[in-house]
Amino acid sequence: MKPRRSYSLKLLFIILLVIGLLIPQASIMSLIGERQSWRYEAQSSIAQSWPGSQILAGPLLLVPYLLTYDVKEKVREKDGSEREIIRSAQTRDVLQLMPVELNIDSKLASNLRYRGIYPVPVFTSQLGLSGYFDTRPLQELQQEHKNKQLTLETPQLSVLVRDQRGVVTPPVLNWDGQELMLKPGSQLPEAASGMHARLPPLSPGQPRQLAFSFQLELRGMLELQYAPLAENTIINLVADWPHPKFSGALLPENRDISAQGFHASWRTSSISFNVNGALQQCRQGHCNGLMENTVGFELHQPVDVYQQSERSIKYAFLFIILTFTVMHLLELLKKLRIHPVQYLLVGLALCVFYLLLVSLSEHLSFRLAYLLATLAGTSLLTLYFSAILHSHKLGLLLGGSLLTLYGMLYLILQAEDQALLMGSLLIFALLSTVMLGTRHMNWYALTGTDSSNHAPQD
Repeated sequence: MKPRRSYSLKLLFIILLVIGLLIPQASIMSLIGERQSWRYEAQSSIAQSWPGSQILAGPLLLVPYLLTYDVKEKVREKDGSEREIIRSAQTRDVLQLMPVELNIDSKLASNLRYRGIYPVPVFTSQLGLSGYFDTRPLQELQQEHKNKQLTLETPQLSVLVRDQRGVVTPPVLNWDGQELMLKPGSQLPEAASGMHARLPPLSPGQPRQLAFSFQLELRGMLELQYAPLAENTIINLVADWPHPKFSGALLPENRDISAQGFHASWRTSSISFNVNGALQQCRQGHCNGLMENTVGFELHQPVDVYQQSERSIKYAFLFIILTFTVMHLLELLKKLRIHPVQYLLVGLALCVFYLLLVSLSEHLSFRLAYLLATLAGTSLLTLYFSAILHSHKLGLLLGGSLLTLYGMLYLILQAEDQALLMGSLLIFALLSTVMLGTRHMNWYALTGTDSSNHAPQD
């Protein structure tokens, strides 16, 4: 076979091999997605036996009232004449009051629960809620209906909790100096999960402040949010989780994060969270909107091994092309013969690195898993390069180059915000190195083809 034809066929095979190696890369990507699905199933499994993400809203003061008033009606007599009568009519409604001041102090302790190899963060929060209501709206209600008889019925305090299973023990409510037990159920339409307490009768007489306080032990997983349903709300949160991800409608006003945990605080008002609008919807029977505008945090796990592995395998195609390019250049420069099967084995070894990374990172820290996978892959390839290139020096050089590339890839994976910039610079630097390093090469002479009709090399 002529040298030119032989070289063309081999080059074509290498190109097809690079494309074919996309299949194991796609298989590893599919495996990562499958393992992620299993992790979500583990979270769902734990959520069946442990409270899920929590939202705490309230408390609200609900005052049912009855309006009795006279209604004039015209009735027709048997003889066809009409006469006017006065009958009594009644209307029932509920006055919903938010606290004037609400203080929430939360101390959260986190833990990890496992389903198989998958850890899921859970928490137990010790909450202290205190504040006061103003009865002035009762007086305003009486003035609004001064021509009607106003009868206030049994009031109640309602607290909304997203997952009621998280309430460890029934809280004791201190209401205006009296101790009352909070019972299951919020008694609110479309938002039944929570607690309520029946309160002593109220009077629309002189306005007064009704103070309240109670302690609540609340369990949950992954996320804790607060819906500040008050004219003015102050939230102070202390937790032992070192990687919070603050979420919701408003970031904390102050926060301090350390390796031992974090402290965060919020200040909100009924204007910024449109609490009156949510209460108006609740009066119309849609109280689930009370838990929509929240502040809080997630128990964020900063090193998502599957996300990191997925990001790393996106560079596999580049690593294969670079390795095959260097191998082919050495084959031409050193007059070596590297069999296509040897290219295939090197490509598979490069793909197996990512499989090792995924499997090891499920049991070890991502840093250690990456280190072990890198050492295993580069050691194997260094020995193999030394054999097929018949040079320990070239084998060590190629192995060291791969080790450097894997080190740079790790830095890119850790720099989430600058990952695109660093990756682009790496590709540019590698391409520049190859182009500048081969700019004086006579490719026709190296491949054994006639170069007499081509421009001379500088």
